[in-house]
Order: sequence, then structure tokens, then C-alpha cells
Amino acid sequence: MRGTAVESEAQEREALESEACPYCGAELGQSELYHTHEVCQYCGFHFSLSARERIEQLVDPGTFRETDRSLFALESVVSRQRAPYSQSLSEARARTGLAGAVVTGQGQVSGNALVLVVTDFGFMGGSMGSAVGEKVARAFERAVKKNLPVVSVVTSGGARMQEGVLSLMQMAKTAAAVKRLHEAGLPYISVLANPCTGSAYASFASLADYIVAEPGALIGLAPLRAVQEAEEAPLPHGAHTAEAHLRHGLIDQVVERPQLKPLIAATLDLLGRHQQLKSKDGRRAFLKVKGAPQAWHQVQLARHAQRPSATDYIARLTPTFIELHGDRLFGDDSAIVCGLGLLDGRAVMLIGQERHRGARQRGRPYPEGFRKAHRAMRLASKFHLPLVTLIDTPGAFAGLEAEERGLGNAIAESLALMSDLPTPIVSCIIGEGGSEGALALSVADRLLMQEHAIYEVISPEAAADLIYGDPARAEEIAAELKLTAHDCKDLGVIDAVVPEPAEGAHGDHDEAARLLKRALIRELKELQGERLGSLLRHRHKRYRKIGQDSHRFRAALRERLRRLRRRLRRRQGATMGTPAGPEEEGPLPIP
Repeated sequence: MRGTAVESEAQEREALESEACPYCGAELGQSELYHTHEVCQYCGFHFSLSARERIEQLVDPGTFRETDRSLFALESVVSRQRAPYSQSLSEARARTGLAGAVVTGQGQVSGNALVLVVTDFGFMGGSMGSAVGEKVARAFERAVKKNLPVVSVVTSGGARMQEGVLSLMQMAKTAAAVKRLHEAGLPYISVLANPCTGSAYASFASLADYIVAEPGALIGLAPLRAVQEAEEAPLPHGAHTAEAHLRHGLIDQVVERPQLKPLIAATLDLLGRHQQLKSKDGRRAFLKVKGAPQAWHQVQLARHAQRPSATDYIARLTPTFIELHGDRLFGDDSAIVCGLGLLDGRAVMLIGQERHRGARQRGRPYPEGFRKAHRAMRLASKFHLPLVTLIDTPGAFAGLEAEERGLGNAIAESLALMSDLPTPIVSCIIGEGGSEGALALSVADRLLMQEHAIYEVISPEAAADLIYGDPARAEEIAAELKLTAHDCKDLGVIDAVVPEPAEGAHGDHDEAARLLKRALIRELKELQGERLGSLLRHRHKRYRKIGQDSHRFRAALRERLRRLRRRLRRRQGATMGTPAGPEEEGPLPIP
């Protein structure tokens, strides 16, 4: 298994002495990557590092100051283990030069001040006893007191058996300490190295805002042997590894060791960017809608194969994008892309529906995609980041597996969460806004639509099939669905229409992105000066009044329902052989 630990420390020590990779056998004596990061340049095997070596690689030279260095482990509470445990502690201290299995302290990473928590697998397997739990809890408490972020690097093999139930209780202690850090609105990044199992993994290591792992690291509550014993069939290749955890939505990234420090620095940089938007571009950002465009033509433009997708826009909107992966429950969903970005010098949280990815490559999100978006929303709230969502989906994936994993619950949670999320929200429909799947990410303070985007309660094809029994008649019914940007603006559903290049966004991606960026910045600038209470009141009123403010709307809705019932009765009569009167012509009235 690429990059996983060798079965014995002796084997790796022998490899280190000969400067050969224990996985592929390559000689590494002349390898710069091996000497700087202890990584095989040929197969990517990541050698074990001590806590001191970790700190040396991550922290800016001369900035680390260790804390609680003299905190020692308790004696064994298991009487028959007292002498052997005391001897094991003495041997571990002599071998590692450490007082215990964790090193804590303060330092800087690329100029970002932080608190560091690093466990050492070489000290009794990095197991968490009372001293380790106490040092970890103190580190998080110190971070809260000094208003600093925390970065942890965890290699651990479980609880400290010799300390009995007191060792187990450290999980609750450290989890509570992390909770207080979150309540203080401070960032926490966790790095899972090989191996990361047991009590440390199932407590403070898994509670970070952003979790990354080194390639091939063994990760999980139980050690690999216990997982194998619990399963009747052999484990699949790569099970219980960092890569498997990424696929199942449990971590955000698998990161090569040389990239850890740059990633940590970039993430902390973004989470510290709270300045106001600075653009002074006073040119008109929105389109003055004149006349109604041909609806079916707009449908074709919104679905154009070359139309920019969410990731196309994100790449042009922000010079830095740190992507989040997974819902931390079941899986990841590439149909929804989330991450931290920089917009006009201000950190924002970006969520985009990616129509080139996901279920059957049509951009139909699964429940885990929406739950990943919920993670991003809560992080935006915690760090006071404006939220920008880009909408482009034909709708949520309506398969049985999605329903059984809580599709409706996930969409409902999105609507409720966005309705009172305590941060400014700007959403823009950039392609096809398909029904509930689109609405789930478009409850916002400002809702925009690109000029040739569409917003639909049902696709024209599905509507034609329902009313005429023939999806091919979609063009006939498209106008009646009131799905164009012009229609949505007239109905008061959206706030503004974002212009596109003359031939459409598909003709010039760069220009389309420039126009979109200008519109987003303008809206965010207007919102950033509004008090939070006022922002939330206006958001509530916005959605409370939609569809109830005119006699014309109610009358038109009644007429629409009357005509739909009449058409359905005629269809049913034709199916049963009953003579039907002439079909009522004319468009269905929509306010």
C-alpha cells in the first residue's frame, strides 16, 4: 500500500540507516526531498517524523516556544502494571528526549502566530494518557486566551491502557477544549499523519474546521488489525487510509508533506482577511432589462455546452481557492464545490454547483453535496465571511439512494440555515437554476441572474410531458414557465440581471467572469455596511412577502390552476376514449 507505515519500527530504522526507501527500495542518499522532508521521491513513501522534526518543518525558524514541558504522566492505576509502566515511560523519555507523547507551544507559520499541538508516535505509540490530555486541553485554552488559531499534527495509536479509565476521559476533556475554541471563533486545522487511530483521532483530531492527511496514512478509530477481524471478507485495497477517508467525505484534502506548510499558511491568511472590499469601479454592474427575450432560446443558452461552469468562474474570480471536501458523515459530492477564496482583497466563502461533475456528470447534487455546503455555510458564519453561491444545476439527483440518504432533509436544512445565517449572502444563477436543487443554495440577501440564465420550478421538457404527454413540445411551453432572467426580475424573485458578453457567456469566459465579479463586489459592498440585525430582518421580509402582495397574483394563480385541471381532464378523457371538447388554447397565465 503506497505510503503506509512499515510493519515494524526496526524495519524503518534499518532503512533510514541505509538511506533506502523501505517501500520501493530506492537509494535516497542523494535525494533533496528525502533530506528536507523525509519523503521518497520515487514512490512517495512518507517516513515517520518525531514531534521535534515536525515542528522544525512547519514552524518559522526561531519562533517556537514550548509550553507545559514539565508535565509528566501519572503512575499506572493498574497495580500489576505500575513497574512495567514506569520503566516504559523512562525508556520512552530517554529515547525521544520528551517528557510525554505530545509537544505543545506557540510559534509562527509563514508569519501567522498560532498554537501548535504535535503528538509523537515514538513515545508509547503517541497514546493519550492524562498528561497528554491535560497538555492538549491547556494548549486550546491558551489559544482562546491569546486569540490564536490552533494547528495539530496527530500520530497516535490509541488510549493509554496503563492509566485505565482516566485515559479514556481525556477524550471528553480535549473535545470540550476544542468546542470552546470554536465558540471563540478561532481557526483550527488538523493534520493526520501515519498512523492516526484511537482516542486522539476520535476526539480533538477530528473536530477541526479543516482536516488534511498525509498520503497513505492509516486513519480510523480502530487499528487496521481490529477492522480486519471485524470484517468477514478481506478489506478492499486502500481501506482505512487517508485516501479512503477523502472519498468518504471525512477529511478535506490529502496533502504531500512539502505542501503542508504552504497550505496551512494560505488557509490562515484567508481566515484572517476581514478587511472591507476595496473596489472603486463605479461603472454599471447590472443590465436594464428591456423587452422579453425568447424563452426557449434562453434555455438553450443557459445549457450551452461551452458555458462557463462554477469552477471556471471561481478560477477567474479569486487568485486563491482552498477547497473543502466532504460532509464529515458519508461522502463527498463533486457536483457542489466549496472553499475559501479572495474577492477584491476580502476573504469569502464560495459555494458553486458544478454542472460538469456529480451524478451522471450532469451536476445533480446528492444529499452529501448539500451537507458539505452546510459545513461551508457554518464556517462562513464562524469566521464572519461573506457567502457567495453560484447556482447551476438541472436539479437534485432524484434516485432512491439519494432519497434514502436524506435528500429532502438536506435541502430543507439548507433553506433553514441560509434563512438566518449571520453573514451577508449573495447568490447568482449562472446557468440553469433547476427547482429545489437550485433554491437550496439561493436563499440570499441579494439574488442575481446572469442575462441568459434560467430559473425554473420544472424543466420545459418535464412540463411538456406533464401537460401534453410529449416532452418534444418543450419549446411551446417554455415561455409559460416564466423562467428567464427578465421574467424573474419582473416577478420580484431576483434583484438584478448581470450582463453577459454579446454572444453569451460561452463566447468569452474571461469577460463573463469580469462582469460577474463586478456585480458580486458591488452587492457585497452594499451589504457589508449593514448591521447584522437589519440584514437578517430584511432577508426574512424578502422571502415572507414573495407571492402574496397583489390581487393580480392570486387571480392569475386561480386561472392557471383552472386551466391546468381542464387540460388534465381532457387528457384523461382521451386516454379512456371519452369524447373531448376542443383544447383550450393560449398560454397559462402566470403573474
